[in-house]
Order: sequence, then structure tokens, then C-alpha cells
Amino acid sequence: MISPSNPRIPASATRVRRNSTRAPDDRARAGLGEFLDRTGTVRRPPIWRLGSEIASLLFYHPRSPKPMEKPAGASHSVLVIPAFLTSDSATRSLRAFLERCGYRPFGWGQGLNIGPTRQNMEKLRERLLQLRVQQGGPISVVGVSLGGLLARSLAHDFPEHVLRVVTLASPLRLPTASNIEFLLRLCARWRPPALDTLHLASPLAVPSTAIYTCDDGIVAWETCRSDEPNCTLVQVRGPHLTICRRPEVRRELAHALATRGPMQAGS
Repeated sequence: MISPSNPRIPASATRVRRNSTRAPDDRARAGLGEFLDRTGTVRRPPIWRLGSEIASLLFYHPRSPKPMEKPAGASHSVLVIPAFLTSDSATRSLRAFLERCGYRPFGWGQGLNIGPTRQNMEKLRERLLQLRVQQGGPISVVGVSLGGLLARSLAHDFPEHVLRVVTLASPLRLPTASNIEFLLRLCARWRPPALDTLHLASPLAVPSTAIYTCDDGIVAWETCRSDEPNCTLVQVRGPHLTICRRPEVRRELAHALATRGPMQAGS
């Protein structure tokens, strides 16, 4: 049973970054200016791809692949962070597959993901530390779309507690361009983002895998790649919104979680 008040969590592990001295509205504008490109340098996906995204969300429900033979490294805990405006219910099937592969997956436990607000980030750090204590060692973190930025933020803040980060269709190179920019801006006016984009731009100290699709109709797929030396790139096909459902993505994810260090090409 995970307890937020578990006394075994190291006091040094509860560090939280100091907040900006800007007013909330200024933080919202500045944060979005760093997340979203307004110069036209980064192109949004073609607008017609939104039709494919919606059709996939409604009609694409493939069978989950057979679980991998329990790989070395399986059985460790995996924190799965859902995409923007989704909750743990959106990753339930994915987590069930990882469990069948021998992992111990956990949702983020915060309901709807409305973005990297200060409250969400604080609770997410607590969740990571709780699972780390339960595991008795570092855990892996998986982030879907915007959830991938939150996963990377955790790995930057607590590299000693994270084994590997895996992102699914997550914009790693900021600023990005998105066909749902209006939703991001709407949420940011209500709850300003609390991520340090300059911090996120620095290479992770832990291995990572970036799974992305060139068919992405939500964010610019070019920004979902990373040239970090510890990052393995995996290109798949299909829309953004159903990347968690794709059998090949689940297989790649299970394989990535079992790999120590950067994955080798063709492995």
C-alpha cells in the first residue's frame, strides 16, 4: 500500500524547484511562448490529418499483442503518465499489457491531465518517490504525448530514481507546433504551466527511448525526435491519438523497458 506520508522517503528527495517571481498571467504567456512556436519555423501537421486522428480514436481497436517472454529487467515498477486531457483510463489497456509482460505498471493517479501545472508536478514527484520506495530502487517512467514532457522533467529532477524514460509521440524539441494549440492555451490561462523548458532542453542523465510517428496529426512529428546520445529513436506508423493501442508500439515499449542503456539499432 503506497502512503504519501511514508517516512522512508529521503528528505533530500523532496526538493522542489522555486517558483518564478512572474505574475501568473506572465508565467502563462512566457511558458506557452516556449512550448509553442509562433514564428512559423515549426510547421503544424496538415489539418486534414485531424480526420484520421478522430477516425482512429473512434474505430481503431486492435487486439493487444501477445506478451513478450519475460525479459531480463522485467518485474520492475513503471509509472505511466497519460496524454493531455486524458486520464489513467486511457492507459489502462497499455498497463494491462505491461503487467502481462512481467512489469508492475502504475497510473499517475491524478485524474485528468490538464498539463504541467504546479500542483500536478508536485503530486507527480510525490508519486515517483512513493513508487521508488515501494520498488526499493529506481523505476521506469513512460509518458504519452504531453505526458512525455512530464516524464522527462521527473528524470531531470530525480535521475537517481529513474531507470529509463520512454516517450510516446511526445514533443521533445521545444517549441513545437500543434493542431490543438487553442486547447493548450485555454488550459494555460486557467492553470499556468510549471515546466522549465530550458531545463527540459538539456540531455537526460538516464537512457531514454522516443517512439514517434510521421503520421502524427496533433503535433509536429519532427519535434518528437531527440539527438541525445542516450536516446534511442523508434519510428512507427499511425495516428497520434491511438499510439498506445498499436501492437507494434506496445512491443517496442516492452522491449525498451527491458533494455539497460541505449538500445542498439536493430535490437
